[in-house]
Amino acid sequence: MRGCPKCSPSSTLPPTPPASPSIFSPEFLTRLHERDEAPTASEADLAGPWHTEPVPGRPGSSAVLRAWESLTAGDPPRAELDQEELAQLCALALPLLGREPLFHLHTEAGPRGYPLVAVDGERGPIECGALALYEPELAGALHLLQGLARSPVALAGLIEAAGPGALAQVGRILAARL
Repeated sequence: MRGCPKCSPSSTLPPTPPASPSIFSPEFLTRLHERDEAPTASEADLAGPWHTEPVPGRPGSSAVLRAWESLTAGDPPRAELDQEELAQLCALALPLLGREPLFHLHTEAGPRGYPLVAVDGERGPIECGALALYEPELAGALHLLQGLARSPVALAGLIEAAGPGALAQVGRILAARL
């Protein structure tokens, strides 16, 4: 998603000065928002941390905001969802969407299918397998799942969002496996 202004998750929202107090003057913030974004802006915009809070007057709805933002301060939420669990999942997904994709899928098939390439830190891109069909959504899903697996906080949040029944079953499954 990086490098493509139309594809950038942050490009869907116009840059707006924060509603809550800032140490920067409104004039400075206006000038700042007129400048071109750095290549890392998408990741910085989505990095969070994020939290959820109930939306006043909308029972069951939750807003997703940065940790330092609040609805009472007048900050606009990044998302408003009708279920707290969905808001929690959104708060977990946002930082992962901003990161450079961990997997890329080649657009041309090879002998095994469409090569799947993993970005492996210092080693760089490494072919890690192939998909029989061209399914870039699967590469995106692997990115999100590996991002969750790499973050104990995100993994705990995912299990929490699944609810107590799922958490109890996860405990039983892990007890049997380990």
